[in-house]
Amino acid sequence: MKTRKPGMIVRKSEQRLKGMRKVDSKYNSLIDYGGFDFKLSVLDFKNQITLCKQLNESYNDTLKLADIKALSLKQEEQKLSDMYARILSGCVSKFGSDAPELTLLGGTRKSERKKSVRKKKQK
Repeated sequence: MKTRKPGMIVRKSEQRLKGMRKVDSKYNSLIDYGGFDFKLSVLDFKNQITLCKQLNESYNDTLKLADIKALSLKQEEQKLSDMYARILSGCVSKFGSDAPELTLLGGTRKSERKKSVRKKKQK
């Protein structure tokens, strides 16, 4: 199963967050790196990092579910493929290899098969 790791920006942001915390502790206050319209404090930045991580986890959970569904679909299609072949074999055993019922099921009657002609070697 393939999963997605958090993006490089998440890892870089975690490093920047550590630096922001050090600056905040140095000045003993919560510094807002944004402006009046756009808040950029440690709390805002941490919340955004957490949101990205949660969405990544949710995405990976969805991938797991998709993998499970894909495996189930593949197994059921294999069963269908087996049934598909067995139906034609059953028709041959019930009606014979030259029966018209065989063509109704998508098969080819034995008498309608093309016979291969061998080419003679020229000396």
